[in-house]
Amino acid sequence: MFQGTIPGPMRAIVRETAGSWPRGEVYVPCCGNFTIERSLAGMGFVLHSADVSIYTTAIGRWLTRQPVGIQLRDESRDQLHWLADSLDDGVGTVATMMLGTRFLGSVGREGLWHQRVVRSYRDQWKTKHAETVERLSGSDVALASYQVEDVRSWLQKVPRDAPVCSFPPFYGKGYEKLYEPLNEHFTWDTPEYEPLSDADVVDVLGAITDRPYWLTASNHDVPELHRYLRGVIKATPRAAPFYVYASEAPTRIVSPRQPIEPVKAPRLRRGEELAEPLSLSLLKPGQFNALRSRYLNPRIAPGAANLAVAVKDGNGRMLGVFAMAPSSYTPDEAYLLSDFAVAPTDYPRLSKLIVLAATSAEARLLCQRAFSRRIRSVSTTAFSNNPVSMKYRGLLRLTKRGPSNEDGWEFQLQYQGAMGEHTLADALEKWAKRWGARATTTQTGV
Repeated sequence: MFQGTIPGPMRAIVRETAGSWPRGEVYVPCCGNFTIERSLAGMGFVLHSADVSIYTTAIGRWLTRQPVGIQLRDESRDQLHWLADSLDDGVGTVATMMLGTRFLGSVGREGLWHQRVVRSYRDQWKTKHAETVERLSGSDVALASYQVEDVRSWLQKVPRDAPVCSFPPFYGKGYEKLYEPLNEHFTWDTPEYEPLSDADVVDVLGAITDRPYWLTASNHDVPELHRYLRGVIKATPRAAPFYVYASEAPTRIVSPRQPIEPVKAPRLRRGEELAEPLSLSLLKPGQFNALRSRYLNPRIAPGAANLAVAVKDGNGRMLGVFAMAPSSYTPDEAYLLSDFAVAPTDYPRLSKLIVLAATSAEARLLCQRAFSRRIRSVSTTAFSNNPVSMKYRGLLRLTKRGPSNEDGWEFQLQYQGAMGEHTLADALEKWAKRWGARATTTQTGV
């Protein structure tokens, strides 16, 4: 319901740490989406919060029974007149802000995907808005006060012996960018403040930590607080680590754990010849995780698959695996999340057969059943230190090449191609003619 980027385990750490604090007033600057306040709910604290964003202010004022004070801009009425009646200066306005974070970024933008997002929310607005209002009405968060004020000036008013708990955005203009669509379409009494400079960061840290009880956290390692490091959280394999600092607290490490299940199917091995015909078998999530951990490059961060499939030969031996997810941007496209071959085998280009199987008519049918939509194309992302991926070369079309956003790789390559234009039998025939030669030395197959 509340939008934010704080990992779930952080709430447990906040609650555990605050358990040793004296009951009384707790101050929460830069309260964001009220993760801290929700974590401390029911513990007997008197909570005071402050922030400067439109989203947080809507919630904070509503929780403290103040008029929200947010109105639709005149220049946005033509596009968003259908939600104007939802702005009641109370919980209805808060629900509008929450839903707005999900679709306002698409308002006025070109492209079928953006148009579909806006149309979907417009057509379902009354239902979605009513559901959000109902969930908000059941919130157990209680605030004693909320102020629209910059963290620097607000902290100067906080009693020096009172606990402070905060996750301030010390780096970049994350909140400004996150809530930019809300500010573009709604008007409110926007406070004046300057982004934190390096010197301001030091001052804010000093104001937070110069007291008996405090806790702060960041998705950046803060060298000045190393002696107060109490926890490191990495909630998912692809998530950046989150660092927790506190005056006093137990040490905690949170790392991702993926369930695995055994895969009993035999696998093609060195010295064995691949037999026709090919077939596809669905995999359970735990089986896919086990195979991915066994064969995929460990430098590639894993992701969650909607559909995981094993490719087998005529003798039932596993040749490789591919995993799919529905595209977030193109309705009739599947995203090839992962594909890899088993190893070692006598076939150095076995991975190309897995790609061909993943783009077959049989694979398309599985995707259409799993995603409940028609699929016509496939796309994928490859990370490489070479300007092209030899695995996808000749099978998919390179649509974009750019610098990698993952450590250890030079290039990030985007590939796209048609799906369902050949059968598994066609795939095996094509692969056997062009890439199916056996090697006499040990090969990895990936």
